[in-house]
Amino acid sequence: MIFLERKRTVLTLAVMLKDDFLPDKKTIGDVFLKATGVRREIIKHSTGYFLLVNLPDGEHVLTGSGRYYKPVNLTIDTKSIDPKQPFAELTLTPKSNYPFPDGFTVLKGKIIDMDYRPLSDVSINIKLMPQSTTSEEDGGFFIHFTSRDDDENITLTINKNGYISRDVPALLKKDITTRIEPIILAKL
Repeated sequence: MIFLERKRTVLTLAVMLKDDFLPDKKTIGDVFLKATGVRREIIKHSTGYFLLVNLPDGEHVLTGSGRYYKPVNLTIDTKSIDPKQPFAELTLTPKSNYPFPDGFTVLKGKIIDMDYRPLSDVSINIKLMPQSTTSEEDGGFFIHFTSRDDDENITLTINKNGYISRDVPALLKKDITTRIEPIILAKL
C-alpha cells in the first residue's frame, strides 16, 4: 500500500539578487541566498528569483552572496510581507575577484606581508582623488574610476596599523581593468 502525502506550499517571499555594478543589474556567476530558520534548500526559479515557501512566522535574516560578491544581509519580518506582492531585492557589491568587463576603468591589486600572507583591512587611498577602498580578507582590492579621458599615472597611499605606510605608483589604463603587482607591507 502506498500513501501519498499532500503538502500545500505557500510562497512567503521571492527575492531577487541584483548586481550593484552592472547597468542591467543582472548578477554573474554563482549566487545564493540563505535564510535563518530555513532548513530546506531555497528554490532558485528560472526567472532569477529565490523562492522562500512556507517560511515560519517571525524575523529572518536573509544573506545573499556569491563567488564574485560580498555577503549582504537583510532582516525581514514575515508580518511585514504583503502576501499580494511578496517581493524583495538584495543588491550585491562586487569582491576583488569580480570579472569587470571592458569599458570600465578599474584598478585591482593585492596587499601582502613580508611572508606573502594576505593582509585584510588595509586602507588604500589615491593621492589627489576621492577614491579609496579597503583590502578584503584575501588581501585583494579594487577601485572603480568613473569617466577617465586618458590613461593616467596615479599614486596609491597604503596604510595599516602596525605596518610601514607606502606610496605606490601605478599607471591607470582607461576603460580596462589594470592589475598591479602585489604590494608588500613591512611591519613597524
